Amino acid sequence: MDTSEYLSMFLAESREHLDTLNQAVLRIEEQPDDRETLNEIFRAAHSLKGMSATMGFEQVAALTHRMEDVFEVLRGRPDGLPREGTNVLFECLDALSAAIDSIDATGTEQLDPAGLITRLTGLIDDQPAEAPTAAPGPPAPAIDPPAAVMAAAREGRVLQVTATLMPSVRAYMVLAAAGDHGAVVHAVPARDEVDGFEGRTVVAWVTSDHETDVLQAAIAAVPDVAAAAVEELSAGAPPDAAPEAEAEARRPGEDGAAPSKRTSSTVRVDAERLDALMHLMGELVVDRTAVESLAQEAQLPALTEAVAGLTRSSQALQALVMQVRMIPVEAVFMRFPRLVRDLSTKLGKQVDLVLTGTETELDRTVVDALGDPLVHLVRNSLDHALEPPDERRAAGKPATGTIEISARHAGGNVVITVRDDGRGVDPERVARKAVARGLIAEEQAAAVDMQWAVDLLFTAGFSTAEQTSDISGRGVGMDAVRAQIRELGGAVMMTSEQGAGTSVQIRLPLTLAIMPALLTQSGQTPFAIPLDRVERTLNLAQQTVRSVTGQRMLVLGDGVLPLVDLADALGYPARGGGDHVVLVRGAERRIALVVDQLVGQRELVTRPLPAAVGDDLALSGGAVLADGSIALIVDCDALAEQMARAPRAADTRCTPTLAHAA
Repeated sequence: MDTSEYLSMFLAESREHLDTLNQAVLRIEEQPDDRETLNEIFRAAHSLKGMSATMGFEQVAALTHRMEDVFEVLRGRPDGLPREGTNVLFECLDALSAAIDSIDATGTEQLDPAGLITRLTGLIDDQPAEAPTAAPGPPAPAIDPPAAVMAAAREGRVLQVTATLMPSVRAYMVLAAAGDHGAVVHAVPARDEVDGFEGRTVVAWVTSDHETDVLQAAIAAVPDVAAAAVEELSAGAPPDAAPEAEAEARRPGEDGAAPSKRTSSTVRVDAERLDALMHLMGELVVDRTAVESLAQEAQLPALTEAVAGLTRSSQALQALVMQVRMIPVEAVFMRFPRLVRDLSTKLGKQVDLVLTGTETELDRTVVDALGDPLVHLVRNSLDHALEPPDERRAAGKPATGTIEISARHAGGNVVITVRDDGRGVDPERVARKAVARGLIAEEQAAAVDMQWAVDLLFTAGFSTAEQTSDISGRGVGMDAVRAQIRELGGAVMMTSEQGAGTSVQIRLPLTLAIMPALLTQSGQTPFAIPLDRVERTLNLAQQTVRSVTGQRMLVLGDGVLPLVDLADALGYPARGGGDHVVLVRGAERRIALVVDQLVGQRELVTRPLPAAVGDDLALSGGAVLADGSIALIVDCDALAEQMARAPRAADTRCTPTLAHAA
């Protein structure tokens, strides 16, 4: 059978099952008697094994099959597995994940499970011998097939499957194995009753074209099935069928026919199709803007009304497309329980991880890119911030530290915070490291306060680690966070209190594809300023302007700001003497940008700039306008940092409290 057409579905579902198993094993390590989680483990493991075997990936199926036997041990041990046993399970899951990635890349498993299977077998062999099993009681009473089964038998071939189990945990696996060979019309226990099933006999009626011996072999192959029998059901009337069973079977339909399967309410769509849909939506926005401009020039009432309807419909479609691309941040948050567990064990620290706001939604592209920066922050908290238990006790803290990762909506943005209750930033230590690395002069070390120390932590190549390890110390952590969040159009802010802990806040746009912006003209170049950064606009002729040491200053009721010609600041020809001022926020600074013209608010489809254009300038992207020209999108954070560097040049001090995405 050619299974290549199902490969993409297999890869997606396999990764989902592996994520489920990782999270479930973590939960069962903390609560070994959690029966619901154990059943979830069996369902995911059996599905992964069955899918792998069907696709011909026998090594994945073999390793998963042996893991099922260890999960069976978990079912019989109220105290769970020792930590070493859980570590083996995680190693198996990592190996399976690598095998799935290899299948995705090369089409082959590249997995040798022999060593892991031996270690899994050791876990089973090390378990204490079970008490002798009581002699089996009398055979279970015969179960008459319900009316729905008999109706199905009159229309096709129905096989009755009877399995006698050793432990009841295999009930679900028997039903799953039967379902692999046909449609399960009815079962005792039913699928939704398996969790509480304590019996030893499972009966299922399956519509199938497979031979009885094939189905019987599949049921007998389920671990701990003591006996399996399969027989073809006669299409005659059910013997002594109870009226209650007949009535119950008729409820799903009026004619007592077999109930139809409920269709799924979700559809799996390839991510590339969503990207293509978003791209076409962006083109539609550009075309809509062009039509709106033409309608405004034509001044035809009927055309204006038609364009207004087009705008409403396209905006509704745009909102729907954006919503389709939204996924919960849980998709990236769920990787951290395992990460924290492994690293805290390696570092000898006790850590509680708290996740809040996992239902908060972000654009899929943003969520996909968010993982690495958050990993950097969590690893830094574990390695640098949180103290060992003895040190925490000596400081009057609980021996167990806390890392909290939270997400929340804030206007048109999502704010993600990584907070710990560790040591906090030590300005003196940061200053010593900065002097040693030549970032500041020795005489400046005494002046380094918390704000300055925080800014130094985001300097490229800076690290406070005493020695390099596989966890941290290579000087790429915080600088990498800043660079990656900058690429997402976001900003990073760090606050810290020595001895109490550190909080790092990431602010991200909901989506990267379409951005509301204030379109301006400065010199001959159109510039777009993200609307969420604009405080207000002013007519320069109506404002008070003073000159201080040759610098024009805008006098406002709440302070004085230097006037910055936008085109000149970004290295483009400037006309000079602009007519308008746009007050924007960047890196916790207010900037007064002088522009020649305020064109108006626009929804722009953003595009990345070539590296040669965007790397050295405070620009985050570009957008094609209705007339075909390109507007450059201003990176307000980078522009604020660019302005701050000038006064810092004399003392090399980094003064902003915001370690922004620059």
